[in-house]
Formats: sequence, C-alpha cells, structure tokens
Amino acid sequence: MRFVSSALKHIVFPVLAKSGYLRRGVGAGPAVVTYHGVLPAGYTVRNAALDGNLVRAESFRRQLQLLKKNYHVLTPEEFLHWSDGEVSLPPRSVLLTCDDALRNSLTEMVPILRDLGLSCLFFATGSSAEETPSMLWYEELYLMLLDAKEPFVLSLPEAGVSGASVARSEKHSYWWSLVQRLSRFDGDLRRDLLNQIRSQLGFSENWRTPFAENATLADRFLILDPDGLRQLAASGMAVGAHSLSHPILAQAPDGLAWQEISESRIVLEKALGQTVWAFAYPFGNAATVTRRDWQLAEQAGFRCAFMNAGGGFGAKVDRFCVPRVHVTAAMNLSEFEAHLAGFYRNLRRRLLGGDE
Repeated sequence: MRFVSSALKHIVFPVLAKSGYLRRGVGAGPAVVTYHGVLPAGYTVRNAALDGNLVRAESFRRQLQLLKKNYHVLTPEEFLHWSDGEVSLPPRSVLLTCDDALRNSLTEMVPILRDLGLSCLFFATGSSAEETPSMLWYEELYLMLLDAKEPFVLSLPEAGVSGASVARSEKHSYWWSLVQRLSRFDGDLRRDLLNQIRSQLGFSENWRTPFAENATLADRFLILDPDGLRQLAASGMAVGAHSLSHPILAQAPDGLAWQEISESRIVLEKALGQTVWAFAYPFGNAATVTRRDWQLAEQAGFRCAFMNAGGGFGAKVDRFCVPRVHVTAAMNLSEFEAHLAGFYRNLRRRLLGGDE
C-alpha cells in the first residue's frame, strides 16, 4: 500500500490534474475544504503527528490560487443561503473553512486570504471567548508526553488510568487513549487532570510560559482571544463554533455533549456581538461523532454543522453532517485536487471500503 500511495501521489494524481480530468464532471453540490492553520514563518516542525495538520504558507497560497483560477470559491454567507435552500450555486463551488482558530489564523492565513480576495469560515472553541491565553488541551497533552522522559508512569484513578509504564514507541497511541478518557470530563475537571499529568511527569507549573512569551510558538500553539475573534470577523471572515473545549463528543455523556455544543454558541456570540450559525464537530470523523451529536447541533440552534472527513465533490451533504476535505501538510497540489474532486474518496471506497 505504501508503494501504491506513493504512485498515486507522485504519478497518477499529477497526470490527472494536468490533463484537467479531475475538474471534469464533478458531482453536484459544493465541496468543503478545511484547514487547521498555517505554520508561522520560522517555526520548526517538532513532530509530524503534532504539526502535520497545519500547512506551510506557500502551500496554502498555491492551493487558494488553484481554487480561485479553476473553481468558484464561495463566501460563507453564500454557503448558508444554499444550505437554507434559498439559492443555487455555480458549478465547482468550494467553501473554505478552518478549525481551532489558532493565532496563526490572523497572522498567517488572513493576509493571504485578503490578498486573494477570498473569505473563510473559521471555527473557534469557547475557550477563545476567555481573556486568558490558552492552548488546545489535547495539543498541550501531546507536548507534555513528547517531552517526558521515558519510560514514564501515570496514575489517574478518577479517569481509569492505571500506573502502566509507557515507552517512547507507545507515546502516540497512549496520548490518544488519554484524549478519549479525558473527553468524558468537562473543561474544569479536565484541566485538573492535565495538571496532575504535568506534575507526575515532573514539569513545573510554569512550563507553558515559553509558548506564551515566544511569538512564533504563540502563533503556532495559542488560540485567539476575544479581541482576536473580533479582528477575524472585522477582516471579512465568518466565525463558527467548535464546541466549548474540543472533547471527543462521542465519549461525552449526554449532558456534557449538550453543554459543549449549545454553550459554545452562546459564549462566542457574546464575545463577537453577532450570530454564530455554523458548528464544526471536534475531531469530526465517524469514530468521534454520533447521530446524537448531529441532533444536538440542530437543537442548539445552529443552521448547519460540519464533519472533518468524507468530503469532495459528489459527497452526500446532510445539513448537520456536512463532509469536508481535511487538508494536511503532506498533500501536494495534485493530491489536494484529487481529494477535492472526490476521486481519492471514491478510489479508497472501492479499495478499502472507507473514507479516511
């Protein structure tokens, strides 16, 4: 499969893209792409798994130039009117979205978007409505595990975490198991558990300080605050909700899932002074989102909600389960277009029976 993937990436996709095949006969309805940020200039990638969801500025610009030249890039408002059944869309319509609302949304993404005359729907967590600078909790956890001396042992009885020894090769899978377990708690309790983890790994209380004091690290890891959100909106971008604290919703009990979804809209609307009509599910794939969560998004007053997988032209679009193409750092330009066209999704379904 590794050879097949390399052949697709470096031979098949470029040939299909150059011939124009990927743009012919695309399915009806819009395609939605999503980013998770742009790596700040001067930032050195620490870990492929940690940083692989963010793209370089030059890649972001090339992808947007491709879209502007060959597709119709929608404004978020155009997509909303289409979702409401009020308008039809031109062929090859594409919506740009971005999850997490990291600081690089403003410093790296918005200048390129404005330079090309395009707009994007950014999804922020409720933590961005708070004045205190913060990081995404699961990235903070990853950073701690990454820097921890191995083997290490964690014990969190209230989260069902026993004192098993963890080796270097086990860190990534162990991190994901912790993300699943900690998603069952609300933000305050989860913060207490993260502090326990920090202490057990031997890090000081101020270990986060470099991430706030170094401008490059702050742009990479810190999320926007209320002023940053307002700047985002003032620059012509739209802002949606991405839950209160970015848990795996499928792991959260009913009451917590409702709180995460419904209250994120309330706090962001208060911070922005405007309506927040769109929701993006944290992590956003079939393993992390359930039909219950689709229903809760509708009950919370959102007008549409977005997944993070299964996207591209021709994908089935449900109002509260809108599929998206997840753009990663590893994608070259022709691979990006293969995902956008739905070619990659359809090929994968035939070969493996799945979207991701």
